[in-house]
Amino acid sequence: MFENDAINFNIPPENPYIDSNNRPPMNQEEFDLRFRYCRPIHRRPLLIRKAAKFSRRYYRPFTSPRAFLKTILNFIPITKWLPRYNFKENIIHDILGGLTLGIMHVPQGIAYALLAHVQPVVGLYTSFFPPLFYMIFGTSHHNSIGSFAVVALMAGIAVQRKCENLNTQMPSDDNISTSTFASINSDNNAYDTCTRNTASTLAFCVGLIHIIMGILRLEIITTYFSDQLIAGFTTAASLQVFSSQLRALFGIHGFKNPTGIANIFRRLYLIAKNIPHANVPTCITSVCTIITLIIGKEFISPFLQKRLRLPTPFPVELVVVIMSTLISYLINLHGEFHVDIVEDIPTGLPSPSFPKFNDIPDLFPDAISIAVVVVAIHISLAQMFAKKLNYKVDSGQELYALGFTSSLASFFPVYPVSCSLGRTMVNVESGTKTILATITSSIFLLLIIIFMGKWLETLPMCVLSAIVIVALKGMVKKFWDLKILWPLSKIDFSIWIVSFLATAGLDVTPGLIISIIYALMTTVLRTQFPRWHFLSQLNGTCDYRDVKRYKETVEYKGICIYRFDSPLIFTNVERFKESIQKAFEIWLGDILPQQSILPEEIKVYPGEEKKINHAFTIHSLEDYITPDKPVAGLIYRHLIIDCSGFAFVDYMGVNALKEIFTEMRKQKVLMYFAAAKAPVRDLFEASGFYKYVSKDNFYPTISDALAIAKNDKQLQLFIYSTKFV
Repeated sequence: MFENDAINFNIPPENPYIDSNNRPPMNQEEFDLRFRYCRPIHRRPLLIRKAAKFSRRYYRPFTSPRAFLKTILNFIPITKWLPRYNFKENIIHDILGGLTLGIMHVPQGIAYALLAHVQPVVGLYTSFFPPLFYMIFGTSHHNSIGSFAVVALMAGIAVQRKCENLNTQMPSDDNISTSTFASINSDNNAYDTCTRNTASTLAFCVGLIHIIMGILRLEIITTYFSDQLIAGFTTAASLQVFSSQLRALFGIHGFKNPTGIANIFRRLYLIAKNIPHANVPTCITSVCTIITLIIGKEFISPFLQKRLRLPTPFPVELVVVIMSTLISYLINLHGEFHVDIVEDIPTGLPSPSFPKFNDIPDLFPDAISIAVVVVAIHISLAQMFAKKLNYKVDSGQELYALGFTSSLASFFPVYPVSCSLGRTMVNVESGTKTILATITSSIFLLLIIIFMGKWLETLPMCVLSAIVIVALKGMVKKFWDLKILWPLSKIDFSIWIVSFLATAGLDVTPGLIISIIYALMTTVLRTQFPRWHFLSQLNGTCDYRDVKRYKETVEYKGICIYRFDSPLIFTNVERFKESIQKAFEIWLGDILPQQSILPEEIKVYPGEEKKINHAFTIHSLEDYITPDKPVAGLIYRHLIIDCSGFAFVDYMGVNALKEIFTEMRKQKVLMYFAAAKAPVRDLFEASGFYKYVSKDNFYPTISDALAIAKNDKQLQLFIYSTKFV
């Protein structure tokens, strides 16, 4: 019997719904009706709309002469910014910044030509022509286009594979033999011609790929290159660069550089095996150069920059090149001590020529990997400095700019180009304002190419190798990233490690492919094993947070709030169903019996008929009670699913929700779907989900679902001092 016959159907004194606007609780349908929700109406199917949007950018330029002219001008950004160039504020900064870049281009261009297996003068051409073309088509004010160690190394692999059969007369390749790099004697002219043509054709292929990417708007591909992937890949590639320079550094002749899988380990083995045959004067020159570079860059340059208030770092590399060239000339290092030197550097600008189009099919696979690396590095740096210095960069136009730059420059002797992080940083630090600084650096390089190239003929090759090796010092510092990544994210840590090991242990191109695949797989795994939580209302607020992280919460017996932090798709539907079942078991108290979220139940014994508030008669606890009955709130438990984490639900996800809804009803659990996004609700409508689960089960917020689970809108009974006997 009841101790009190009166049963209070009113909401208890404490307000179950806290809202700054004091809006009454309502379900999703009532909410949409109240605030006049209007679903977008489309006259065409989604596929046609997407196709029309994609094709619009291609036909719009031909809709009118004005649109066509605007499109042409957009392809040539210099026509927009040059007429508005502020000479008074920017010209001095651009002249000084451009001169600084030109000074850096000279030693880097010549040194990285070793990596690309081309003559040193090609490095000067690579530093001269591409930046001029990029100035016309590019939108980044500070990215320094030209030689880059990793890209030069990748290009050198393709060049060496294509031309190594023409180098059989030489005991070594371009890393150790003077004739391989610069000599135009009759016995190696065919090899030099092959390397020059192959490198230029490869640059053309890279540019062609960039143009295709621009047409297809594939700049989004850079989003798949995380910082950890790039860091691990470039660090391993720097080890490849380091090992490739050891032969020239020690002056070792007599064997070819190994290529292919695990080439870095085979190369180190051959170096160690032939170290007794090293050229002692070359080794002494290399050691002296490395010591000078380290002392100059770490101590002398910062001291002079601070003492003399220089706007940019002191050009230590250029000074080392000049001094070593002079010393080599004075003591005749090549003739007296057999130290390899650059030898012949032709003066004057080269004549343009067509790339070898017949070689494109053979070089295209190498060009794809180079193009991807160039895009990832270039656009990430462009966006970073544009954000830092408050100007805009058009990623789509940058693809065209890279494409036109490489394609047009390939009509001259060049190797594939990229943005250099080191030069770009110096460009920013020197105060450069616009890309017009390219004019100054190009004039400086032009003077070197036309008049001063002959002065560098006695430059020792080991000095260039030493410059390359010392420049890799910054790459080695990236190992410190692992110390930060480990406590922050084990997955990001693993991406770095896999990228590094794959690139260092295999080769540059297969290492890049494996790195990308692994990074994408980690994204899939993150969605396949997402986290789930019990939520509870923070005391005095309408916010709901994880009960394990917050203790000042309000919990209600018989009501459970659950959140699944992931889109509900085929990769994780089983995980979702398992987590729901586990949550239900915890809720019942099998695992955490002391939790206050345990459901409230009525004990009704078989054969005893009890009438509650003269509204409904219960014969047994086994009776099936529909939710519209007054006693349903007492017999049934309430499970609120926070759908805000469902950014997307696929077909298998919809079926999983149907299964969970049916299973929970069998377990006498009422389900409430809260905070579902409009596109997800539209998907439910299109899939027929509402035929199985009524719209009345959807609510705009968790607060609405919680309030309706408690108050009389779902005919929930609030009983005070009521007791069954």
